[in-house]
Amino acid sequence: MVSSTDPQSPDFYLSVLNSLSEPLIVINRDYTIDYANQAVLCGEDGKASGNAVGEKCYALLHNRKTPCEDCPCRRVFSYGKHFRSIRKGGSKRPAPQEELRAYPIFDESGQVVRAIEVLHDMQVQPEKPPQKSNGVSKGVPVDEESTSFCGMIGHSKKMRSLFHMIRIVAPSSATVLIYGESGTGKERVAQAIHDMSPRKHRPFVAIDCGALPETLLESELFGHVKGAFTGAFQNKKGLFEEAEGGTLFLDEIGDTSVVFQSKLLRALQEGEARPVGGTRNVKIDVRLVAATNRSLKEGIAKKTFREDLYYRLAVMPIMLPPLRGRLDDIPLLSEYFIEKYTTQNGKEPMALSKEAAELLLRMPWRGNVRELENVIERGVLVSETSEISLESLLIEEEVNSLGYSPSTSLFTSTQEAQSKVERVRIIESLQQHSGNKSMAARALGISRASFYNKLKRHQIPNSI
Repeated sequence: MVSSTDPQSPDFYLSVLNSLSEPLIVINRDYTIDYANQAVLCGEDGKASGNAVGEKCYALLHNRKTPCEDCPCRRVFSYGKHFRSIRKGGSKRPAPQEELRAYPIFDESGQVVRAIEVLHDMQVQPEKPPQKSNGVSKGVPVDEESTSFCGMIGHSKKMRSLFHMIRIVAPSSATVLIYGESGTGKERVAQAIHDMSPRKHRPFVAIDCGALPETLLESELFGHVKGAFTGAFQNKKGLFEEAEGGTLFLDEIGDTSVVFQSKLLRALQEGEARPVGGTRNVKIDVRLVAATNRSLKEGIAKKTFREDLYYRLAVMPIMLPPLRGRLDDIPLLSEYFIEKYTTQNGKEPMALSKEAAELLLRMPWRGNVRELENVIERGVLVSETSEISLESLLIEEEVNSLGYSPSTSLFTSTQEAQSKVERVRIIESLQQHSGNKSMAARALGISRASFYNKLKRHQIPNSI
């Protein structure tokens, strides 16, 4: 009999793992725990209790109902190499950060079948004052291994530079002007600046200036008094007051009128806002972050944007790169959106086919990250297998323009997929209602006549 202290014994390695003070688990591809060392369920007395095997790792270790958005194991399964992630820790521990490291386990064919995850509490050290060189502060560099930052996904050089800039800008009270094409995530950057600022415990309020007429926009921001205009039946606080002590985000500031810009400039200069129809000013204490998808300097040249307001807003300008300028991030973003929508729709884990992944890298992405998310969501919904094919992405115009020639028409493919989904829903509804067609039709929200037509079209037997 081989002793557990003998390196040739399997028990020897289990005893080594159980001696670790840090939680260690082995999970399979659906995030179910296959092994957990004693540290995973240790209580305050240091003794392990219960059994973690068979539990979902995100539920047991992170108290979540779905897989973590920045889970390093998810990337291990996709890329076959180790990953590291740092996140805020639980409220029960004094350490406000956790470091998670994940490593792949391969089978004989070289496929990743399991992942090892190790969790380490990090005691945050007091922030050191920024070093200065020639009077210029040097910010803290962004973690080179991290692929997420304040809810944003990216590891390209441009995104790491953006994350670094946010770290520098956030602690100040300076106004920020964010430039970026539609769909690049300007509001998410503004939210990140707020979340990393001293104002993070106060409100973050956002408004799309281009979506409202001038009179309504003024009322929304500054508020109004009773009787100021038709429909003003009572006094109303403006968003400047709602965001008191926090951050106010003005999206598409370039779409506002010169008259409104004048009133906004006055409010920023004096730190006061006057409600529409009012006679008294209200003190305001907000940090302003504005964003635009157009050149404000061109607006200045055309006399459609006030130059003095521009310089008031652009104390700290931030440029967001378009998606076509950071192709390295497309696989990460695609993986994130696939995980998001398979989880939302109760589907098994999916992955892009080789042809689909290649196409995504060649697309122009005029709608940037928002367009990529829509494409991935369609692919997840349409696909009936674990692989998202080129046809499932439903981007015929781009496919044709880039020289792809799928064997099946995308329109035909879409129709077939929709028909299959509809057939499955009808069968499931019949089974849930014990074959009662009236109840099944009512549950699907269609008439009984339409239901019978669909039974005939899909050749569904009456015996279900």
